[in-house]
Amino acid sequence: MVAAAVMDVTLGQRLGLNSADYQAMKHLMTSEDPLGTVELGALVGLTSGSATGLVDRLEHAGHLVRHRDPHDRRRLILQPTSEAIERVRSEIQPLIDRLDELLAPYSNGERELLARFLHDATDVYRSYDRRDPTKKDAGPRSADALPGE
Repeated sequence: MVAAAVMDVTLGQRLGLNSADYQAMKHLMTSEDPLGTVELGALVGLTSGSATGLVDRLEHAGHLVRHRDPHDRRRLILQPTSEAIERVRSEIQPLIDRLDELLAPYSNGERELLARFLHDATDVYRSYDRRDPTKKDAGPRSADALPGE
């Protein structure tokens, strides 16, 4: 997990983005659903006013554009520019190539198992902020507990 955080800091620096701007762009580029300013602000822990400033800054720098939501003309959705996407791709391509090399010796079955595990683990991470802290099972698990127990 620390390695992923270090990679985020490094990539943000290479892209010339401060931490909040990088996190915002990361959410925009990886979100399954279109995000507006308020949703993006909530994801990075900003008030709506601060989120508007962040979006203005990213738009002015050419990292994102605002579009009318085709389903709700009152709402603006945020979209990374093709230039921003290409810049990120060019920066992470060496990492992707190295990970592909790392996977090369694994069989298709092993790769499918790894992919399933990573998908399921990602779902757990995404659901973490939606846990109800009042439930008894919301706390950390015992270190000796095994998955499925």
